[in-house]
Amino acid sequence: MLLILSNVCANAQSNSKDQGQTLSGYSEPASLETGDSVTEDLWIDNHRVDGLLTFPRVQKFFSPWFDWKKRVNDKYGLELGFSYQSLRQEVNRTLGEDNAAAARLQLQGAWTLVGRNTKNVGKLTFRLEERTTLGTSIPPTSLASQYGGIAPSGGFSDFGFAVTELAWRQALLDGRFRFVLGKISALSWYNGHALSSSLRGFQNLALQSSLTKPSPGRGIGGGVAYEFTPHFGVVAGIHDANATTAGNPFDTIGEKEFYQSIEFRYWPTTPERRRWDVVRLQFWHQDALAAKGVPAGKGVTFLASRLYNDKWFPFFIAGHSDGNASLMKTDVTAGLGIAIDTEHRVASDVIGLGVSWGDPSNPALRDQITTEAFYRLTLVQNFVITPSIQWVKNPAATTAFDDVLTAGIRVRVTF
Repeated sequence: MLLILSNVCANAQSNSKDQGQTLSGYSEPASLETGDSVTEDLWIDNHRVDGLLTFPRVQKFFSPWFDWKKRVNDKYGLELGFSYQSLRQEVNRTLGEDNAAAARLQLQGAWTLVGRNTKNVGKLTFRLEERTTLGTSIPPTSLASQYGGIAPSGGFSDFGFAVTELAWRQALLDGRFRFVLGKISALSWYNGHALSSSLRGFQNLALQSSLTKPSPGRGIGGGVAYEFTPHFGVVAGIHDANATTAGNPFDTIGEKEFYQSIEFRYWPTTPERRRWDVVRLQFWHQDALAAKGVPAGKGVTFLASRLYNDKWFPFFIAGHSDGNASLMKTDVTAGLGIAIDTEHRVASDVIGLGVSWGDPSNPALRDQITTEAFYRLTLVQNFVITPSIQWVKNPAATTAFDDVLTAGIRVRVTF
């Protein structure tokens, strides 16, 4: 039994054993992504995780729904996932607004159209989202700017309705070679770890990956990956550097300004542990963005993580850039995930602790230290709440405060 710290508990044995622990029998994907990934979400969210509270009649009531999803997948090769999540944050010091809240409603899926029950699968992945504020003037993505912070304190925005992914994913050569093409994320592929998700892990983007690399929105892009050995592989991609997640991807691709990346990966243990046991070294370059007045930039990032005793998950991140195209010129991040065993159920709770130091690319800003702690509690099966606290020392864009506290509560329901 391997602990999935991004969702807490899951069986990572063979697919046949794994399906006994899932709600709709979805199998483990051969995903190259972390964090905000359609294929990862579908598999992780489908696992049966007992909650602190148990309501057998309620679970029995919803069983036909999950059985229906299983029949759809068995017949058509279509995996579906629905989720609702909300985040509310409040700060103790501010230059403007002192609270923010937003919700994300998602429908996502993976439709296997080629090579079902083989390693050379081809699938269409999609995600439809509705993001909106919840009774506040701003969403959490804008709250940090209210106290002079430059790393967003929460990954919840308010762009309304959008198709945020529509892509073809193909595996060849018994799964050793893979490519993806379509509207995809430029963030979830590189320099991420098992707690990078804004939906299941750290909220502050400084704890999710290095901010020395650019962060274009979801847009037209493509990537290839090749596994040279069970312990070594490479992932390379090119993405529209001007993309905005909610925008029409064809509105910006014509600028022909791209974010390019190549990442080398070393997996020290076994294939089923790659989500946790990995060393990543990324090199990136971004073209100059003429309309935005952003010069060309380049940089390097590093990440190492390891899962010990299915309980302790330390990770380390570092990055450096020339400062032309990214938020930070240099940053260093360290964190720890801890699985919490409970008396009457399988390990399903997680504590996350992290600290990040960043030297902004803008020399007029001061170095910022960002910390976050959260407790991820499965209250009821498919219902998770996550209280968190962030402490920012020396907000980079102001000298009005020496430190700021941000309290947050995240709720997530999957079905």
